[in-house]
Amino acid sequence: MTDTRRRVKVYTLNEDRQWDDRGTGHVSSGYVERLKGMSLLVRAESDGSLLLESKINPNTAYQKQQEDEKFLTDLFAQLTDEATDEEKRQELVNFLKEFCAFSQTLQPQNRDAFFKTLSNMGILPALEVILGMDDTQVRSAATDIFSYLVEYNPSMVREFVMQEAQQNDDVSKKLTEQKITNKDILLINLIIEHMICDTDPELGGAVQLMGLLRTLVDPENMLATANKTEKTEFLGFFYKHCMHVLTAPLLANTTEDKPSKDDFQTAQLLALVLELLTFCVEHHTYHIKNYIINKDILRRVLVLMASKHAFLALCALRFKRKIIGLKDEFYNRYIMKSFLFEPVVKAFLNNGSRYNLMNSAIIEMFEFIRVEDIKSLTAHVIENYWKALEDVDYVQTFKGLKLRFEQQRERQDNPKLDSMRSILRNHRYRRDARTLEDEEEMWFNTDEDDMEDGEAVVSPSDKTKNDDDIMDPISKFMERKKLKESEEKEVLLKTNLSGRQSPSFKLSLSSGTKTNLTSQSPAANLPGSPGSPGSPGSPGSPGSVPKSTSQTAAITTKGGLVGLVDYPDDDEDDDEDEDKEDTLLLSKKAKFES
Repeated sequence: MTDTRRRVKVYTLNEDRQWDDRGTGHVSSGYVERLKGMSLLVRAESDGSLLLESKINPNTAYQKQQEDEKFLTDLFAQLTDEATDEEKRQELVNFLKEFCAFSQTLQPQNRDAFFKTLSNMGILPALEVILGMDDTQVRSAATDIFSYLVEYNPSMVREFVMQEAQQNDDVSKKLTEQKITNKDILLINLIIEHMICDTDPELGGAVQLMGLLRTLVDPENMLATANKTEKTEFLGFFYKHCMHVLTAPLLANTTEDKPSKDDFQTAQLLALVLELLTFCVEHHTYHIKNYIINKDILRRVLVLMASKHAFLALCALRFKRKIIGLKDEFYNRYIMKSFLFEPVVKAFLNNGSRYNLMNSAIIEMFEFIRVEDIKSLTAHVIENYWKALEDVDYVQTFKGLKLRFEQQRERQDNPKLDSMRSILRNHRYRRDARTLEDEEEMWFNTDEDDMEDGEAVVSPSDKTKNDDDIMDPISKFMERKKLKESEEKEVLLKTNLSGRQSPSFKLSLSSGTKTNLTSQSPAANLPGSPGSPGSPGSPGSPGSVPKSTSQTAAITTKGGLVGLVDYPDDDEDDDEDEDKEDTLLLSKKAKFES
């Protein structure tokens, strides 16, 4: 015998067609000699006694299915029959609840078959009738059964309620033609009403039902096929037939500047409604947007900021924060048009200097507007509420908003200045790497003899810039450069006329260099220093010979060459032959250059 060790509960139908509980045990299957075939055996969990022994015949499964269908049909009929005794109905609904709870222990394939059978037998219409009854115990058990169905397959529940709505619409159309009012209530609206009307001070049932509603309106578990999209169809149905039922207590309690009822239980209920609406803002798109704007829902929600219950005021603020977080200009225009920051600013000022959750949440919302640079809301807040907020200096949020606003207005008043800043910013920080490579290539490919004295290397990218803010300093620099070139030529001319040999190198100046050929550094006048009068090797010293065998150093910068520096050789141990050879080479080079 193979023991599968499945734990089951055994019921037997008595002569009065009532179900008797035989106990809990473990089911197994095996060959039973007495029954001459494979049989099901259930032994009691407590003492191992035999609770059930049944031979498995080839047609047993089919017969069992027929028996189950007949049993479920009778069960639902008795549950929905008004003539059924209340005590009897409680027993039946509790049995159905345990039946659904037992299904959670089944394998997925068997569980699927179980719920499909319940659906085909009409469990959802039966639950709709049961939920409409006055018995709270029956309604509570029916809610638990409904939760099993929603958790197992929310699409099955959605399909039922949409078909029900279509049938009601068809019936209503016919009844309207006959001037008869249709009073049928949808199952999902019945769930919402039970959530709203929960009499439990802790709203335990309302919390459970709100979770079920959130599962039903969650697009993450909605199916999408090639022919239809469940999200589009169901959300269209929900906002048309159900959303007004959900928001009814909110609209009824916010007709004035403060909540009409502000007791704890009402505040808890409205907090649940706001939690579901916030979920819709986050997960739905145009459906909730159209509903909020057309019904002016946000203004009604912000009335709750005046509630004496901090958790409800925070729920209202969270709802608005979720809307602002979307950075949707449709929402932003609606907020600005209706001046919907006023309740928030009032709550902030009424909170005073107290450092609490309300204070932090409001500051965080304005900080988000500043950091994300939402221009329309920034301008609206500063233009309308700056006087009330300018004295808040323990955070820099509002001063930062004012700075954002002033920068924005400055850009609007002087767009040319903004474009110039953009050009300079791009010129300084966004140079292409390929441009740098081209400049380096140009530098190494340029012949020194092709460069005139004092010529600066200009990159191709700089030559293409002809804006006023760039050309003006360049023109001034060119004037200074021409003046400097003329001075240099005059000095060189005087040097040549005096009989001195012209230098064997060229000096290239950049815009940042302020070297003057006629000036000398203090170090050049020190006695004994290289190049100073009276020092060995200096041109003015007796018996000295001008040396051209100098070490040259080229220093490059971003603008090109800075300069070439000649370091005279001050080695006193050079041979006279080397001096003569250098002199000869110098004279040859001078003739070649001339």
